[in-house]
Amino acid sequence: MSTLRVDSIQDTTGTDNQGKILQVVNDTTLRARHSSTSTVFIDTGFSVTITPKFANSKILINVTATASSTTHYVYIDIYRNGTTSLSGSATNANGLTGPVANSVAGWDTVATFYEDSPNTTSAVTYNIYAKTASGTLYFGLDTNVVFPNQVYISATEIAQ
Repeated sequence: MSTLRVDSIQDTTGTDNQGKILQVVNDTTLRARHSSTSTVFIDTGFSVTITPKFANSKILINVTATASSTTHYVYIDIYRNGTTSLSGSATNANGLTGPVANSVAGWDTVATFYEDSPNTTSAVTYNIYAKTASGTLYFGLDTNVVFPNQVYISATEIAQ
């Protein structure tokens, strides 16, 4: 029986980064909660920006937030640089989460994640967009910035 042992396997440039987490960025800015009656996706004001070290890196975006609606569902989507819907289409009826937070008098925890390939080493901003089926949606728990807004967004760069 043979045993193969190596210290590392490197790419052709001698770099041993593949599959490693290179950086994690999260948004720590306190913001007032977002409220809207929009039935089309609009920017909630919550976002995170990351500058990839390599153009071929994958970016894993994680979102956990509190949301509520006065009558019907809340839908969440993530947009790259405020223009490209990560659900595949700006007109996608369900966004990344589908209908969530159908609590007339309560708050629900909404979580979603997405693995993106932005193919750049320039700064990329991931904006959280939301809409409601009807009524008023609330995204983030409190109405002022004194208390935590219950929205967590992170972007993790993974080398390929």
